[in-house]
Amino acid sequence: MSLSIIFFTVGTLFSQNQPIDKPAKGYRFQYRIKGPEFKKSEVLELMVDEYGNYLVATFRGEKSSYVYLIIYNLYSWDEKYKIKLDDNRCELYNSTFDESGDFFYVNYDIYRNMFKEINLKTGEIRKVDCSATPKGCRKIESQFYKLDAYTIGDNYYIYRDEKFENYIKILVKKEMYIPKVDEETVSANYGLKNALYVDPKNGGVIQVTPEDLRNLKAGIEVTKNGVPIFYDANAVDAAGNIVPYAPAEGEPFKIRFTTNEIKKLDKKISFVYQNFVIKLDLEALEAEKSKQ
Repeated sequence: MSLSIIFFTVGTLFSQNQPIDKPAKGYRFQYRIKGPEFKKSEVLELMVDEYGNYLVATFRGEKSSYVYLIIYNLYSWDEKYKIKLDDNRCELYNSTFDESGDFFYVNYDIYRNMFKEINLKTGEIRKVDCSATPKGCRKIESQFYKLDAYTIGDNYYIYRDEKFENYIKILVKKEMYIPKVDEETVSANYGLKNALYVDPKNGGVIQVTPEDLRNLKAGIEVTKNGVPIFYDANAVDAAGNIVPYAPAEGEPFKIRFTTNEIKKLDKKISFVYQNFVIKLDLEALEAEKSKQ
């Protein structure tokens, strides 16, 4: 009997949440996401993709035997993928995306390295060994569920609504806030406009067009949203080590790309540079293809 009590206590402990640590100032409300449409639905856990592409949320299901997992595009906040998983829990703190952003590996067992690989392009799901995940097999350390998170550079604060637990609220730094005008009825366009409003101090999202990429490869410096970017072909030495870079005193802030960053953009892979998320402009890429 005492043994069963111990297991119950441990199970209850791991279902608890970390307190929401909402910033007292410096942010303004931007957007709100509503969860699944049923009475008992509530946000269970939140996770921001370390590569700057996605927000992940799990929601309580109609029954305790499954949960909803929803993936949203960061900054536009539109829904990318939604699935009802036949697992009574998902451990987002131990889950991860691959670098390309095409696959999500969700840990579905609190005590074991058990993962499901979700193909975000096809929707295919399969069980995989931990060795097949980007971070490999690690010691499982149970944690409290997080109900709030910051994006890269702390430019956005995301949290579960204190009163309406089926909603996710999104705040943006005051310096990056852009008022929404009447014609901006599509939330995706409005959200991305805020993210593209960047500066060296706060960071933000920078979209590199195919033309920008060609110019960079040719040694031509480009400026995106007021931030200069240049490519240094010699920034990686013969041993594969990156040569440190910092602007000289009195010189303006610049972003330096190495061959590593150029290769990632060639493969349409987003990456983080200090407080910035760097992406290939896929709309510009499609526009170029349509003209060919």
